[in-house]
Amino acid sequence: MELKISLDYEELANEWQYRLITLLKQKMEHFNIEEETAKEIVGEFVFDLSMLHDHEAITVNGNSYNPRICFDDFDGNLITSDVETNLHEFAFDRTGEAYDD
Repeated sequence: MELKISLDYEELANEWQYRLITLLKQKMEHFNIEEETAKEIVGEFVFDLSMLHDHEAITVNGNSYNPRICFDDFDGNLITSDVETNLHEFAFDRTGEAYDD
């Protein structure tokens, strides 16, 4: 596989984030979590996960890493970005979209 820096990354990451939100929303519905509470939980979780992706670091064996997602284009490329991402800025708006606000 080849690592490919692409301007498409932001659109892909935003779609991935929205899919994550809808999966969480479905689980909240499955477990009969009241909608307003569920929306708050989903929004807060997605915001925190996005902050981890955008700005945080994890340390393994004394080495620090910034977690990043990448996307396989099924053509031998992993799509990524070499610029800072800002998924956290969209977390609550995208959650509102999923809950039809």
